[in-house]
Amino acid sequence: MRRLALALGLALLSCGGTRLPGEKCKNHGDCGSLPDGYCARAEICTRECDDARPCPDGAACVWGGGRQVCLPTCTKDDECPKGFFCGGAGEPKVCHLANPLAPPPAD
Repeated sequence: MRRLALALGLALLSCGGTRLPGEKCKNHGDCGSLPDGYCARAEICTRECDDARPCPDGAACVWGGGRQVCLPTCTKDDECPKGFFCGGAGEPKVCHLANPLAPPPAD
């Protein structure tokens, strides 16, 4: 199901659709179609979130990097971008950067 959602998201991108949290980026402009989105140091699109600004479907609001951000939800590691793992103390699980101090993962 997650792969279908990712495929649909990629198809929407080719038609000018909205970026989803967790999609690869190189600069903030790459995430411009995600409302208030930016390219995180790990080179994935995200945005800040809270109860008043929940994350889009397929993402969850979690504490990370000194603020609450939208990260993609997952059930297993291979649903996450390269350099990330699926985990978390609660539900839903989200994709976390495997080594936060390393340079961004290469393609």
